Amino acid sequence: MDEFNTLKKITVILISAFWMVMMAWLISSQIISQGRAAAYKPFLSKNTLISDQWLGIYFNNSPVGFVHTSIEPYMIEKGVSGYCIVNRTWMNFLLLRKRNKVWFNAQAIVDENYNLKNFKFDLNSGLHTINVQGQMLNKRLLEVSIASQGSVSKKTIPLNDERGVLIANIISPFNSFGELKVGKRYKLSVFNPFSLELESFQINVCAKEFIQHDQKQVQAYVLKSNYRGLEQTAWVNENGEILREETGLGWVLIKGDADQVSSMYKNMEKTDLELAEMVSVASNIILPGNGLSSLSLKISGIDDGFELKNQRQEAAVTTEGEKIITINKEKIDLTKTLSIPVKENKENSEFLSATDFIQSENEEIKSMALRIINKEKNSYLAAKKINKWLFENISKVPVVSIPSAVDVLKTKEGDCNEHTVLFAALGRSIGLPVKVNVGLAYTGGRFYYHAWVSVYTGEWVDMDPTFGQDIADVTRIKLIEGDIDKQLDIIRLLGRIKLEVIEYK
Repeated sequence: MDEFNTLKKITVILISAFWMVMMAWLISSQIISQGRAAAYKPFLSKNTLISDQWLGIYFNNSPVGFVHTSIEPYMIEKGVSGYCIVNRTWMNFLLLRKRNKVWFNAQAIVDENYNLKNFKFDLNSGLHTINVQGQMLNKRLLEVSIASQGSVSKKTIPLNDERGVLIANIISPFNSFGELKVGKRYKLSVFNPFSLELESFQINVCAKEFIQHDQKQVQAYVLKSNYRGLEQTAWVNENGEILREETGLGWVLIKGDADQVSSMYKNMEKTDLELAEMVSVASNIILPGNGLSSLSLKISGIDDGFELKNQRQEAAVTTEGEKIITINKEKIDLTKTLSIPVKENKENSEFLSATDFIQSENEEIKSMALRIINKEKNSYLAAKKINKWLFENISKVPVVSIPSAVDVLKTKEGDCNEHTVLFAALGRSIGLPVKVNVGLAYTGGRFYYHAWVSVYTGEWVDMDPTFGQDIADVTRIKLIEGDIDKQLDIIRLLGRIKLEVIEYK
């Protein structure tokens, strides 16, 4: 297998790092004051009935997309008016040598008092689409529905107070933001359509300074925020408009107009910038292929919020604060493995349950799982059959989407995220406890962000469906376990981890 084909099987964690960076920026653009005003009131003004804003998206100075936001008056129903906030984000980039074109369309409707009435958003990257819609049932209850490949699930989310909630994907200019003051802090509560959870957030107005914009010096407020450890800075002018926003990872958004964005759009196809290198860590040595029984590494840049110890992974801290991780390959004793369905208990109940994107109660998921395992009752042998089926039937293609099991079952393609969520759904549907793991995996001299599973067969054992490994090799370094809401914490590690292989055998 050549290097290209090997690389194709390594994924960028979660819909890819660029999208997590974008989500952090989208969330940071939603500001709510501590007062009693409805959530959208701070940046919607009856004096500014129509608003239109364009932002170019750049990575390492190369154009990769744009954001367009508009606000217009809207008739909600007869005699009831409000505002319609529309956001369109488009990106065109290379990921693992495959060109990706991604559309992110969103809309929120608010009444004249700026209370959210309903919202919807679509993420479309070709074969893969996700649609999320929501509506306020009352002042303290938000109903959300998620549609993927014809499957629809619903959930209700209670709100903390009657001020309502902001939708993280709706980027709003800071019109009617109110008078910015250095030293002021803004708190917000947003609904994140990726994790389908409410999240708290804070933005600080740190300073006022001149920056170069559109070939002239412009005075702007400096706003700083921190989303899950990822720091961002925005420069906002006296009119409340975002002039520039950036992270320390090479992502920059710059205010422009429609003509500038159109010109930038024409150049995107010429950009051959590869995003995968952004979310990988160099190894100090070249490791041999499969067959290692043990691997020891020295790692820095991982804070104490990550649990590095598990059934196959040991962790110790050096006097310099670095971490020594040793991974030992597991062994399976078939005489001690449990039969399925595995009896539910406090330890494994979480990993037998369906989630918004691991739809183990879906009838097509259940039917496919039963066909795959046939009449196998041994938990480990059943897991091996699922692993083999995934490896042989799901094409190894980098995908930019929210990984959804029913979506993967229909499209039969995806990267490690898609392989992992479908494995979890298939396993849980037959009573096999399955965890989702996120961490680093080695190939071609680098450790890339990767996802794989642990299955409970009487004890936990790691498998890698993307690579077809019935026992995951020791070059998988686990950093996080859990669904997408927990996986988002990985962004605070981007660009920070350094590692050194100490020993392998």
